[in-house]
This record gives sequence, C-alpha cells and structure tokens, in this order.
Amino acid sequence: MLTSISPLKQISSTYDRSVGDLTSIGYNGQPVRQPFRPVRPPLAVLVDLTVLFPREPHRTGRYHPHGLQMHKVVEGRLSCWGLCEQGDWWGLVTYEIAYGSKQKTVTHWVPAWTLKRQRRR
Repeated sequence: MLTSISPLKQISSTYDRSVGDLTSIGYNGQPVRQPFRPVRPPLAVLVDLTVLFPREPHRTGRYHPHGLQMHKVVEGRLSCWGLCEQGDWWGLVTYEIAYGSKQKTVTHWVPAWTLKRQRRR
C-alpha cells in the first residue's frame, strides 16, 4: 500500500525554522514631543460623568438620597493635557462631585473625548 504525505503536513513543517534576530517594535530613539502641556490659565470644561463612569447594564441598585451624583454633566477646570503611551490625549481636570447636599472636589486624568469646552455666556 502506498502512503502519501498530505500537503498540510508539508507546509506546517516549514514553521519550525528559526527566523533570527528581529528588530524590536516600539520607541527606537527618535525625537518625541513632550507628553505634558500645561493649560494656563485653566480652561472651563464640561465633564460628562455618565460617559466617564459607565453603568452596569441591568443594575439592581436602589436610590440613596446621600449617594454620589454620577448621572450628570458637571463643570470643571482643565489644568493640563497629557499624552499617553498609545498616543491618546487625557486632561487633568478638577471638578465637584455632589453627594446629597454636599460636594467633594476631585482632580484626576480624564480621556479628552469625555470633555467639552464650556462656552462663555
């Protein structure tokens, strides 16, 4: 009986060879721009908390009168732009988070696409 080698086995055996040293992908010494750009004076922006902090679908939580109010757009102050490793821009924003009748100030990095410049009235 005559046996034959399938073409698939012949092709897969070619992947056993060593490719050799490959050049790494990534930063290779080229000049890069500064990752931080201060905003002076700070710029008035709107922060969409609903987009920034997405909700779990089909949630079962109950209302709490003194809980964090995260379902709204708030005014903030943009003080710096920062570029992340993947090339996206983030804003350093300070804004108020309301809970009940009180507020707390928070400052953190926010994706640029969640910010909107506040127009003067």
